Amino acid sequence: MATLDLMSSGLNTVRQGQYRANTAAAEIARVGVAPDLAARPAVPVQPATGQAAASTQVDSNRPVNLVDSLVELQQSQQEVEAGAAVIDTADEVLGTLLDVTA
Repeated sequence: MATLDLMSSGLNTVRQGQYRANTAAAEIARVGVAPDLAARPAVPVQPATGQAAASTQVDSNRPVNLVDSLVELQQSQQEVEAGAAVIDTADEVLGTLLDVTA
């Protein structure tokens, strides 16, 4: 059913936005923290599945670009809002379809 695909797409967009926000927030939190030279690079994990979220490793010793992190945070907010709007629209369409068929 197309409305379920829309809801699934909206939910995936919200999840991606949340992951982007978490990553940007972690970068912002690293500002002012001295780099740990003994730290190994880590691969971020998706919270829902536990699988690796990216194929590239995150270098925790690289300098933080605060402007890029803040831009990522704003983009993630817009991504979550867009996903929520898709979910709302799919909900309205499904409600209309149920009203028409009932």
